[in-house]
Amino acid sequence: MDWRELCGAGADASRKLDALRVLKHREQLRIGFLDFAGRYSWQETVAALSHLADFSIASVLRLVEEELRVTHGSVSVLALGKLGGQELNYSSDIDIVFLAGDEESRFAAPLRTTIAQRVISGLSGAGKAGALYRVDLRLRPDGDSGALVPSLSESERYYAASGETWERMALIKARYVAGDPDLGYEFELLRQHFCFPRHLTEEVFEEIAAMKARIDEEILLGDRKLRDVKLGPGGIREIEFVAQALQLFYGARQPIIQVRSTCSALRALATVQILPFEEAEALTKAYGFLRNLEHRLQMVEELQTHLLPTDSDARAEIAKSLGLSPPDFESTLQKHRTLVHELFQKYFIKKCETHAHIPLGVFAAPAEAERNLAALQVRDSLLSAPRAARAYRRLAPFLAQSLASAVDPDAVLRRFVSFVSKYGARSFLYETLAANPKALDLLIRLFDASSFFSEILFAQPELFEEVTQSPSLGRQKNRADYLRELESLPGEPAVAARIYRRGELLRILLRDILGLADLAAIQEEYTALAEACLELACRRSSRGNLAYVALGRFGGGDLAYGSDLDCLCIGAPEEAALAVHRFLTETLGAGILFPMDYRLRPHGEGPLARPVEAYERYYRDEAEFWEIQALTRARFVAGDPTTGQRFIDKVERIWLDRTASCPVDKVIAMRERIEAERHAGVLSFRRFKTGIGGILDIEFGITLWLMKERKREPNFWKALVALQAALPAVAQRFEQGYRFLRRLEAVLRRERNQHQEILPEDPQAWNRLGRRLGFATLEEFIEAYEGQRKAIRAGYVELCERVRRSLH
Repeated sequence: MDWRELCGAGADASRKLDALRVLKHREQLRIGFLDFAGRYSWQETVAALSHLADFSIASVLRLVEEELRVTHGSVSVLALGKLGGQELNYSSDIDIVFLAGDEESRFAAPLRTTIAQRVISGLSGAGKAGALYRVDLRLRPDGDSGALVPSLSESERYYAASGETWERMALIKARYVAGDPDLGYEFELLRQHFCFPRHLTEEVFEEIAAMKARIDEEILLGDRKLRDVKLGPGGIREIEFVAQALQLFYGARQPIIQVRSTCSALRALATVQILPFEEAEALTKAYGFLRNLEHRLQMVEELQTHLLPTDSDARAEIAKSLGLSPPDFESTLQKHRTLVHELFQKYFIKKCETHAHIPLGVFAAPAEAERNLAALQVRDSLLSAPRAARAYRRLAPFLAQSLASAVDPDAVLRRFVSFVSKYGARSFLYETLAANPKALDLLIRLFDASSFFSEILFAQPELFEEVTQSPSLGRQKNRADYLRELESLPGEPAVAARIYRRGELLRILLRDILGLADLAAIQEEYTALAEACLELACRRSSRGNLAYVALGRFGGGDLAYGSDLDCLCIGAPEEAALAVHRFLTETLGAGILFPMDYRLRPHGEGPLARPVEAYERYYRDEAEFWEIQALTRARFVAGDPTTGQRFIDKVERIWLDRTASCPVDKVIAMRERIEAERHAGVLSFRRFKTGIGGILDIEFGITLWLMKERKREPNFWKALVALQAALPAVAQRFEQGYRFLRRLEAVLRRERNQHQEILPEDPQAWNRLGRRLGFATLEEFIEAYEGQRKAIRAGYVELCERVRRSLH
């Protein structure tokens, strides 16, 4: 179509538009002739009319861009409604939406608004040959109150936060027609995500039924109900609603049905057997008949009407234009409308609404809980109230069930309210959780497990979806995995590493509370993450030959929530050691990486970094025996491997030399001293680490046995396996007791991600602790707790006696 030839060379924009209008009307007459002559089917007719509109829009946009001397592709134009589905009538409005990229220039927004305004004027303004098209812009984000040319990111935020079901339905037909094709492609990705979500429930059918009911009540007044072939019972809209509802509900699982035109959708729904073939065929035939009838009604004087005339002669003319006698026309029309309405009712039977009621009986403070529940339903600036109310009604039963199973429902509800307020897109969140009760249950369990990790989610709500949808949730990561991911992070390394650590700590917690990993695996992962962060710090900050040797739980590979990293720094220079320390411990916006503890270095003070020879002299000549005992768990973890291995070789010889006599009495005396002095004012019953039958009984006992066996083994679990071969009964007591007490410790530590070695004072807190450990009553928990500690102490006493006897 070289329409420019109609206006001659050098024509101005006004003459070019008139030429385009002349061409449009000529083409429309040609299409109408082929339609009435029976050369075009109704599908070919609407396709031709749609192509003509596409061409007209693109031509007007190009004219405006040329006139304003702007780069082609400054905005994109999207078609919706009948034009989007390539089903345009002779006298249809054209539903269009303008879209812009995310330019940061302050000149961009006014310019793209000017472009849009001139395109609208060019399409709808009347020239000598009339107007091209009536333009309807109400389907853009926020409707008439929204920006004329929203950006892609603005549109994405709008649909995520406030998009309603009717907007999902409208966007099913959205199609790029002119302007920047790359921007059109990006919107297509947004459209697919918004129109075909995985979380829709069957309530979508109720919403669409309610829409249709409002149409019936507000528009179909008087005899219009029977005369309107578009909106009336059994009309075009009911067919479109059936197709679009099924597309919304099943589209994410069946991409084949993500098509725009109604007939294509009906065929695709039949292909995947969502819609029975017979029903799809009947609806397709009815749709063709009614669209043909709509064309005849609109071609009388190019008016946008869907009403059948009341005059019998006029109806007879309509029948004749369709090749039918008046009686055949009336009976065919009635047959199609009756069948369509019956099928519409089949899919859109309105169910009773679920009331959003959560009982207050599970809460210790019902008045506060009532206020918090009310806060979940408060409007905010991003909230589409009807959509949020529906979503909350769906969510409420699942939320009530999860809260009832929580150990501390009052705290959980407070944290859930905080999370919702930080999340932003409240409606979307409610819909997602209502459609995925397992995700809701996991979120509630996380809030029940830890205030510290809850606060991480408040700071980064997106972490929950990222972590729960990550395939790594189901597998254990090692040091190499962590280090590879840390080194590939974009941005400033110290900041990026802290943000990464947050997500990984959350992932480890979820693996823990879901039971995806046992105690040993959780300790290994936590230790591997710490090692990788320390190694990253060495690589980013270290110079010289620095090496880091882990002691304590870090050396033993059994770190837990809130653990410090007990380390010795070997080598030089001191400035490099301080740089590593800063990288790990400096408080930035995302917190720290790991707290470091150097108190086990010689004399517990002085420079961080010392040469291997200085350590060797100290441990041979000056160190107390408890310091040699601490070296049982010494292990090279980061930095220069040559320096690290030199140190470990020296440690191995010194440890063997100084423990050669296996001083049982010294070890026992040290254990008794800790038992008597640490937390002396606290009942032994509450001291699950240092008290009678506590964790230190196990650790001191195994260390004593390793000394007797002349075997230095840093890893607790490997040492336990070695003990199992020699003293299976003692090893079994130690393993069961260790797992019980370390699990108890983990539950306490993860609440604030802090060191904890004493039971709380409040017996109610014991009750909550017991429930989190799986005990139904406080009595059952206390019985198990005391039983494990008695068994541990008995094993410790037995092991000490056996070692003592073996040495005499």
